[in-house]
Amino acid sequence: SFVHLPEGVYDRGRSRTNRIEAAEVARRVVQHYQEHPGLSLGVGTFNTEQQRAIDDELALLRETNPQLDQFFDRTNPEHCFVKNIETIQGDERDVIFVSVGYGFDEDHHFSQNFGPINKLGGERRLNVLMTRARIECVIFANFQAEMIPADGTAKGLSALRAFLQYAATRTFPVTTRTMEDAESPFEDTVGE
Repeated sequence: SFVHLPEGVYDRGRSRTNRIEAAEVARRVVQHYQEHPGLSLGVGTFNTEQQRAIDDELALLRETNPQLDQFFDRTNPEHCFVKNIETIQGDERDVIFVSVGYGFDEDHHFSQNFGPINKLGGERRLNVLMTRARIECVIFANFQAEMIPADGTAKGLSALRAFLQYAATRTFPVTTRTMEDAESPFEDTVGE
């Protein structure tokens, strides 16, 4: 699912964080454990700075909610974690929250720089991040899918746009790819 946080601001060129988004993700972590203590949870971010911002917000909330400590106990193999896109590989939880962090800045300028997603293989990194959830994946961002152009963007950006669109609408984006574009019999079968 998708949580749109239009009031969030990406601090471009300085802290490289979205503090409003980080605070909301942390608040939702607390809410998750209050409502679903039996479901494990992990948080993934697009950069290390956003990871630290969420860790900081969680530390503050844990001071006033010591009952949460059990969910962060590293001796539990299903403990809650906050990791960035480069370090989350191999970790799975029942629910994954994804904090994009990037997006509109304080001048309401929208840059299409999403860190590792823009680089070669960004679509694979995004796929790893989004597939860590066994049951549910929730993505937080201050922009919507339409802000990313549909054509002429890097594969990672196209994948991000498609994922955001699906998370918000539960419908897959229309593709112009035809069966003739299949590269193998397996792709033909999947297409059918």
